[in-house]
Parts: sequence; structure tokens; C-alpha cells
Amino acid sequence: MNDTIQESAYLLSIAYLLLGLIFILLAIYSIPCLWKAWKCRQFFPKIFYLFILAICCDQAAYQLLYLYQVITAIKQEKYENSQTESFRIIFFQTIYIPDAIFFVIYFSLFWQFLIMMHHGRIKTGSISVGKRNWNPEQANSKVRLILYLYIISQGIVIWQFLAQELSPKAIMICDIAVNASVPIIVVIMVLYLNIKFSGSPFVSNSYERSNNKIQQLLWIWILLRIPQLVVNVVVVIYDEDLINLMSGKLQVTFIEQLLLILFIVGDIIIVQIIPVLMAMSTEFLRALLADHNRINQLQSVDTFQGEYNTQQIEQGKFTLQNNNRQQSLFSGLILSDLQICEIQSFRRFNGFGEIKIATIKNDAKKYAVRIIQFKELSSFIIDETKQEISQINDIRKGYKILWFDFNESNMYLLSKFQPKLNLINFIQKNSDNLNAQLKDIKMSYNNKQILIRINIATDLIKAIQNLHDQNIIHGHLNSNNVLVSEKFKIKIVDYGLRAIKKYASLVNGYCNKNGFTAPECLNEKGNVVFYSAIKESDIYSYGMILYHLFTETIPFQNIPLKELVQLVKEQQSRPKIPESLNSNIATLIRYCWQSDSVKTPNISQILTTLKQISESLE
Repeated sequence: MNDTIQESAYLLSIAYLLLGLIFILLAIYSIPCLWKAWKCRQFFPKIFYLFILAICCDQAAYQLLYLYQVITAIKQEKYENSQTESFRIIFFQTIYIPDAIFFVIYFSLFWQFLIMMHHGRIKTGSISVGKRNWNPEQANSKVRLILYLYIISQGIVIWQFLAQELSPKAIMICDIAVNASVPIIVVIMVLYLNIKFSGSPFVSNSYERSNNKIQQLLWIWILLRIPQLVVNVVVVIYDEDLINLMSGKLQVTFIEQLLLILFIVGDIIIVQIIPVLMAMSTEFLRALLADHNRINQLQSVDTFQGEYNTQQIEQGKFTLQNNNRQQSLFSGLILSDLQICEIQSFRRFNGFGEIKIATIKNDAKKYAVRIIQFKELSSFIIDETKQEISQINDIRKGYKILWFDFNESNMYLLSKFQPKLNLINFIQKNSDNLNAQLKDIKMSYNNKQILIRINIATDLIKAIQNLHDQNIIHGHLNSNNVLVSEKFKIKIVDYGLRAIKKYASLVNGYCNKNGFTAPECLNEKGNVVFYSAIKESDIYSYGMILYHLFTETIPFQNIPLKELVQLVKEQQSRPKIPESLNSNIATLIRYCWQSDSVKTPNISQILTTLKQISESLE
């Protein structure tokens, strides 16, 4: 055996030894990913990681086997004769087999991307019929059939090649066709789907994070098909020269041999190892295993837990961080433990579900449970709701959501029972005797009445200030979500949960826009305030609440939303303030609800004005 062949053999053996060890490590590393995917109810993540393990095992076994064959051939001095046949196997195992497996891997990845497109977004056309017009279960069965047929066809091709019925050139031509056509098809489909859903009225933020990870890997794979396509073309054009080079019939320098080996090894690293490593990252695994199916098997959630991941949801494993009694009470709570009062007088309704009084087993306290009906829920909505509840519970001096649960048709949100009236009911109940509790104060009837309202207005603006100091904007503040106690103390509720409100508006017709809503929020597309709210929006709504509080008239009541937008936004109309109202209060109201948000008074100015009005009445 000449020196050139021996040098080539040693170099390739060393390279294949290192690659074999890398693929062994990748195979070991992929087993936990496959185990997590196997516990998931979905089919395609299982296929994805199963074939990643398969490609790692196949490449590790082949490269170590090739190393053994080279060493044996060198010892027997038969290396030159063995290389002509080895060339066929090298490029078949190094290029065609991995490409065939990668097609299955990335086909399953693309299908998961397609599933997420449908579960993470709502298409306008599907809302009118009350359900999505895409059946994932039926589509999945068809895709499985395609995968099975593809695997069978590849088995036939491999058998034909091993039987020497197909030449290496024919195999590479087939691979060129796949590597050229599949990326083009994927690019067209991804662009089509993004365009198709670009006008979606609802996009889950949780979906966006998972989708971006999957889409990122798809694009990287598409780009890496380019160097693989170049390799395919080189093998087809120079197949005879490569055979002669490997067998020693073509005389080349050591540098040229080294470049050829680097070409082979570089192709394996770029096209196989890099995508596999990315697919096994923790962030990508979490994104791929997100549960996008119906959530009737998911468990209830104690919102004191902090963050949880998808696997914890599926398994229903929620552990406590300490022995706090309230946490332990809600951590073991299931829907059947909730005793909901069905007596009509104990119910409260608003557009965002139905609020009822509830008690819990082994606990005498009363709680308020909001029941929101949905025809369909996805885990993206559940995950996003959990995150928003966590944000709500972090707000100082705010209302808390203690626990939530869900089944196929309802979501349940449990909070502390507030034995208070909302401001609308409070005004209706006390319109004739708001001064009754201040009988001993020696001032006119009108002044006593105004003073109580001033105290309520002051407490309300302080509550708004508390939210704004924590960068929380309510967005749809109105008299319905301002609660008043018997001692005239204020609590603001119903802020946050933007995603579930948007979802409810699309599937249930929920609307939180009304005569209290700021012009910039009314102008936002859709029935709910989602993106457009700013701090000045809450000040505008505060001005409308002041108008309601002091005139006992709900602004723009019973006016349809479309007409309301024209009146408030386009015509800049505002309710008429009675001339009999205190002039200072009337001026404050007008400042709060003016159209130019730059001129809107800040909270400190409002507090100062209210203090001055209060002092003038004493």
C-alpha cells in the first residue's frame, strides 16, 4: 500500500473516530429529550426525537464500523482494493441516509409548526361559525400515513442500493431533487401561513415564543440544505475522480487529501451535528412539547405556586414552597371541592363571565368565583392566563386571584369575596341619601353630598396611582369595576387578563368598551382594549367616572360601539355637564376627558385640585 493511501486512511480514520464519539454523546444526550417527548400526548414530538436518536446511533455505528474496517484493511494491506466499494458506502451512509432521516425529522417539525399556527391564533373566518375550520386529529392521521409511506419507500431504495441495483450517482440525483425541492416547499408554506394568519385578531404571546423557536430551527435547516446540495452536486459530477482518489489511483498531495477529508467532515458537522444540537436545547424542547390539544385532562392551578412548565401541567404536580395554610388550602383544591351558590340573589354578572358566591370544603369563608364559558380552550390560553394571573397577584394593594381551574367548556377564577357594591349600584342605592351617615356635620345638604363624593373620588385616584406606580394600566376603567365599601373605601378590580379577554371577545362576543373608554382605546380594532391603553386613558375614564359620580348619569349609555366611536373619537363629543354642578368639579372633569392626552392632568394635579375643592366645602 503506497504512502498516499496510507496517509488518507489514517486521516479519515482519525476524523471518523472523533465524529463517532460526538454522535455517541449526542445519542446519549437525546435520550432524555425522547423520554420527555414520549410522555407528551402528541405524536410528532415523539417522531422528531425518535429519529434524532436514530440518526445519532446510525452515524456513530457507521463511523466506528468504518474505522474498524480501515484498520483491518491496513493490517491486511488490502486497503486499496476495498476503497472502491467503500466509496459507495461512505457517501451513501454519510449523505443519503442522514438526509432521508432528516426529512422525517423536519417534516414532523414543520407539521408541529403548522399545528401551532392553528392553535396559537384565531382566524377571523373561523369565529363566525363558533369553531375552527381545521380538524387537527383528522389531519394528523393523514400526515402519519404520509410518513409511513415515505419510510417504506426509503426502505425500498436502501434495499435496491445494497443489492447494487442503484448506483451512487442515481442515489445522489434523488437526494439533489429532495434537497432542492423540500426547502422551496417549506419556504413557500411558511410564508403562506404567516400571510394567512397575519390579520389574526388574536395571537397568543405564549404561542409566539414557542413558534419563534420552532420557526428558527426550520429556517436554519433550510439554509443548511444549501451546502448539502452543493455536496450532492459535487459527488454527482466528480464521482469517478472521487473513487480514484479514495483508492489511490489519482495522485494528490497531502494538502489536497486533507481538504477532501475536511470537506466530508465539515459537511457532517454543519448539516447534521449543528441542527441536532439546536433541537436538543432546553428552550427548543420546551417550545416543541407545549401542549396544543384540548385541555380537558389538565389539572387545576394554585396561583400562589409561581411559575410552572408544560410538563407540570400535564402531570398535575404542584408542590408547595412552604406550609402557609392558605396555600395548602388552594394547592389541593379541585373543581368538585368548590360549592357554588346557585341562588340568583347571590350572583353578579358582567360581560366577562358570571360571578357567583362559592365556598370550599373545610373552609367557612366566602369566595367569589368568575365562570367564563368557552366553546374551546387551548393550552396556549391557559398558559398565558397563568402568567397574567401571576402578574396580577404581584401588584401591591390589588385584588388577588387565588386559584383557577378549567374544563372543556369553562374557566373558573377564584378570588376573595368583596362584600361591596360596584359604583353603579352604589350610586343607584344611595342617590337620595348619600349624606345620611354625616348627619352631625353642620353644613348644607348639598355640601355634605358633594363631600362624600369628593372622598370617593380621592380614594379612587389614589387607587389608580397605585396601579400606575407599578406600571399597570387598567385600560377599561369604569363604574362597574370600581367597588365601594360601606365606609366609602375604593377597590379597583377587573384589570389585567388581556389575552383571555381578547379571546373571550372573539369567541363569546365580550366587549369592555363603553362610554367610559378613552378615544384612543375606542379607536382600537375589536371589542376589547388590548394594545392602545396608556396612563392618560385611565385619567380620561376617571373623568367619566367623576361625571357619573356627581351627576348620577352613566355617560353615553346604551349607545352602540360603532356610533360611540364616531361621537367620542371623530366628533369629540362629551356628555353635557349640568350648570348646577360645582364649577371646580366641572372644570376638573373637562380637563380629565379632553382629547389631547398631552394636556391631561397628572394624578398629583388631580389630588391637589380635589383637596382644594374639599377644603372650600368645609
